[in-house]
Amino acid sequence: MSEADGMDEAVDGAMRTGLMVAARIGEQLARMREEEQRNIAAAEEQRARQLQERFDAQRAAARAQLAPTARDDWWDKATPGMIEQAHQTATAWKAYDPEAAQAAEHIRDQVQARYGIDVNNPGADEASVSAALSRAQQARTDAENERTKASAARTDEAVAGVAVAGANRQDKAALKSQDAAAYDSPERRQQLAERLEGKGDREAVNSRLLADKYQGTPATAAVTQQPSLAKTSKLAKRAGIGKTLERGGLER
Repeated sequence: MSEADGMDEAVDGAMRTGLMVAARIGEQLARMREEEQRNIAAAEEQRARQLQERFDAQRAAARAQLAPTARDDWWDKATPGMIEQAHQTATAWKAYDPEAAQAAEHIRDQVQARYGIDVNNPGADEASVSAALSRAQQARTDAENERTKASAARTDEAVAGVAVAGANRQDKAALKSQDAAAYDSPERRQQLAERLEGKGDREAVNSRLLADKYQGTPATAAVTQQPSLAKTSKLAKRAGIGKTLERGGLER
């Protein structure tokens, strides 16, 4: 036996094993499809609709994966792994979708014609099949765990983002409150009083300081703290009368 013959036998054996493993996994997935159909039938209307939509999406994905297997150019370039994956998908869906059933028949015919292997009875060593099946199932479990971790990480990031946004809003509110308090501070009013000292009669100065107290209030506080218009007007009038009397009487 030549080296090439030995290589061909190894490839042939690996493909037989791979096809049998693909068939076993496909049968497991088919049982999952059956369970999904029972759940849809037993669920309430809204839940049943959601389950059916998910089922339909999975079926559409399976159809998309199997569609290329109808073309000869796909078979000309297909690797054993690609054929095994297609066989697995067709086995999983052939009982629930006519397109998958048609693809399963075509895969069977092509594998028989091109490789001389019956996909329904590949003739693989059972020990090799069991070992390969275990590896495949472990790979599926690892992939599912990774998806779960990634989903949990995305959830944690979203929660953290909400917390940070809330903290930022609290910080802005606190800073706004501090600015409001500093804007209308006693120190600022005292400085204004000192600048006005000696620049008018006492009542006029007091009226100006009173107006400044309320006019200097930030807009955020103006709705809750408004000056008494009557009191301010009264003080202003008194200040005006005082100045008129100082000039010697009412103006005509």
